[in-house]
Amino acid sequence: MSVVPTRLACRAWACQMWACQMWTCRADLFRRLIMVVGFCLLPLKLPAGLPAELPESASVDASVDTAATPDQSAIVAQVSPTEVSPAEVLPAEGATLQVAVTGVDDPALIENINAFLEILAESDQAIDNPPYIQYLIERGKAQISTALQPFGYYQSTVNVVSAAAGTGDSWHVDYQVVIGEPTTVSAIEVKVVGAGAADADFVEQRQAFPFQRGDVLQQIEYTAFKNALADIAIEKGYFDADFTTAEIRLAADLQTATVALTYDTGPRFTFDDPTISQDFLNDNLFSRYNTIESGQAYSSGAIADLQRDLYNSGYVQLIDVTAKPDRDSKTVPVDLALTPKKNKRHRFALGFETDLGPRFQYEFDWRWVNRRGHQLTSDFFISPEWQQTGVEYRIPANKPATDYYKLFADVTLDKTDNRDVTIWQVGGAYRDQVGHLAREFGVKWSQENFEIGNDAANVALLTPYFHLIYHKTDDPLNTRDGLAVEGYVTGTDASISDISFLQAVAKAKYIKRFDEKHKITTKGAIGQTWTDDFHVLPPSYRFFTGGDKTIRGYGFQSIGDVDGSGDVIGGDRLVFASAEYSYFFKDNMAIAAFVDAGDAFTSDFSIKVGAGLGFHYYSPIGPIKVDIAHGFDETGDAVRLHLNIGPDL
Repeated sequence: MSVVPTRLACRAWACQMWACQMWTCRADLFRRLIMVVGFCLLPLKLPAGLPAELPESASVDASVDTAATPDQSAIVAQVSPTEVSPAEVLPAEGATLQVAVTGVDDPALIENINAFLEILAESDQAIDNPPYIQYLIERGKAQISTALQPFGYYQSTVNVVSAAAGTGDSWHVDYQVVIGEPTTVSAIEVKVVGAGAADADFVEQRQAFPFQRGDVLQQIEYTAFKNALADIAIEKGYFDADFTTAEIRLAADLQTATVALTYDTGPRFTFDDPTISQDFLNDNLFSRYNTIESGQAYSSGAIADLQRDLYNSGYVQLIDVTAKPDRDSKTVPVDLALTPKKNKRHRFALGFETDLGPRFQYEFDWRWVNRRGHQLTSDFFISPEWQQTGVEYRIPANKPATDYYKLFADVTLDKTDNRDVTIWQVGGAYRDQVGHLAREFGVKWSQENFEIGNDAANVALLTPYFHLIYHKTDDPLNTRDGLAVEGYVTGTDASISDISFLQAVAKAKYIKRFDEKHKITTKGAIGQTWTDDFHVLPPSYRFFTGGDKTIRGYGFQSIGDVDGSGDVIGGDRLVFASAEYSYFFKDNMAIAAFVDAGDAFTSDFSIKVGAGLGFHYYSPIGPIKVDIAHGFDETGDAVRLHLNIGPDL
């Protein structure tokens, strides 16, 4: 929507200035003659950006930019324009301009009128060019009529009252609008033809046509429907698609309209051989990332998926995509030019958790150790009661976007009031993924030296394991709709380890946000360990609960069986469940109420319950949650503060 300049560099401007001077000299007859000539010339010299009135045989189709604007491509009708005519009395020079529109209550109509009405740019300002202001006053009638048309109002009447208000210090302009009855749809013919006629996306969109017979003619919805068809064509490679018919025909009385729309998709283009241009890793590695084949039906989603996989690889900083359709061969050659990240990254972080206290973390990423794309990561984590350091080496598999082999080693020190644990661990695994489901098969050797309560041992274990993960979310950081399910099975036998045991654990978490105000989070876990002697089972394979992420109102891992010394030693079984309701009083802020319950035990199940309230802030780096909880069991706290920073899933 162009903004009308307040100074017009043209002959009409000169005529207006002459008219203003003659007004001052009170040469009334000559003044009127000059004004008429000036206003006759003025429309011929307006800047190119000014919107024109609806011509007598108009073709209009709403396109949405800053305003809902009829754009002269679909409507066929005899719609008489509102004429711009010179006024008998000019606004007073120096007076403050006040503009009002009455007779319209719908906020959408008011917003569109405000976007069209050029005189509003002069409102609340002193009048320094009365002829120009008078021109805008008269022009405003046509602009208001035009602004109403995309909403189906073709029979509107606009009158304007322009006069000095009271003391003469202000000049009041009042547009009095009678919008009339809206135009309704009397007949509809919408077709999709060509190679995409049977395409499921086009069929679904065709069935979603926004009008039925008797509905009000809304050009905005009509244009949105057309744009949706064009978007599908671009997304799926129908690059020759076009509207062979796109017409809204208004009846002579403007009370009804017929809609005729035919969209010819033309042929669907196919991919030519994609190329990935880079010089820092072996081409064979990136060729395994490429899932697009020559001759495959074009889809912008396929290119987006390939870009996502390349970004997620950890190698790539920037991808420059070239995909220009060849209209002669009906193919789309695709080239992706890759810019690498820095090969090495160091990251330092300070933080605080109510469970672990202050913490320091260092991470090192060696993004490619060699041209085959092998990767190495290491981390060092330290807090008053927990320290861990480890390294992981990854080797891309046949489908490197999701599948890899890994070797790992780490050392963990867990020293709290009732335990002293040192764990040395090395292992290897293979991980693959199909859709949202990932699997990991691995084996690890560990040496665990521990004292917990009255239990103490030094145990060596060789444990194969299987980890199954289903993870689906609309946003990994701030999830509105998501589900995570995990299953874990591990065990060993005394023939290859110091003890025998078998363990299975299942966890689930579900998040659902309803409209913009309400969100429900539920989660739970269940676990079982089968062993002949629980007291020699290392603490890393025992179940504990309580803390920020399980049962709030209780200390970290403070729930479990208690031995004769009064220390918590965990259990061989786990049951846990949680329900939380959040109310969003702002887009990114919510208050929450929650109830958590569960127990870790070996013999007698005794449920522990915690409940409380929280304040949650959904920041660009993920949710920041402050919860205050009460533990109802004697091991719980009357009031306990919990702080969590990080993704929901």
